[in-house]
Amino acid sequence: MKEISSNVFYVGVNDRNKALFEGLWPLPNGVSYNSYLIKDEKVCLIDTVEIDFFVQFIEHLHDVLDDRPVDYVVINHMEPDHSGSLALLRKYYPNVKVVGNKKTFDMLKGFYGITDNILEIKNGDTLRLGQHV
Repeated sequence: MKEISSNVFYVGVNDRNKALFEGLWPLPNGVSYNSYLIKDEKVCLIDTVEIDFFVQFIEHLHDVLDDRPVDYVVINHMEPDHSGSLALLRKYYPNVKVVGNKKTFDMLKGFYGITDNILEIKNGDTLRLGQHV
């Protein structure tokens, strides 16, 4: 895993097999599923990855965290390249709190049946992790 800033790590994966973006646009080199991990007093994961890459993804998390839990996972939007591994992630980290907006939670319920352990963020809100805000 690559530390891109103090205690901020890239934990995403590369998909070299995907040929088309949204079934339309060619991807001659594949695509990356970007996910970032912030280690502080609290641990925050920004997005997950496409479900097919979960094993590699969870290995990346373990490489950075060892046995520390993930406290929060922020879902930027609900496309599968951002949220696809969320249900499996909750099996490894059952107490992780999903952070998003109201629309995120409506879709979480519909896509994955997730209705608990959620934290709605509204305009102007902050999420304090320790030194990282």
